[in-house]
Amino acid sequence: MTPYERLMAEAIPTGRFGDPASEARPQQSPMTTQEQQAARRAALTDAQAGWRLPDAASQRKRQRSAQVAAEKTREREQSRPRHLRIVPGPNDTQAA
Repeated sequence: MTPYERLMAEAIPTGRFGDPASEARPQQSPMTTQEQQAARRAALTDAQAGWRLPDAASQRKRQRSAQVAAEKTREREQSRPRHLRIVPGPNDTQAA
């Protein structure tokens, strides 16, 4: 029987190619518990929070990005939105 035929013989593919689950094969236990994984994830998140590259080029790039964002915000606040305007209808006698 070819490996393909053995795989197709399985009702639900288990990766054992038709062999029954034997007691000789030890069941793999998870390397860590969910609590341990959650603790590791929390430690990594805490370590990464607020981390930035310490070099001067990265600092200049962050400052420039902050300046550009501030300029865009200032422009939005000062200018009237061009995509909105009131168009009077034929029955309107008074502007809104």
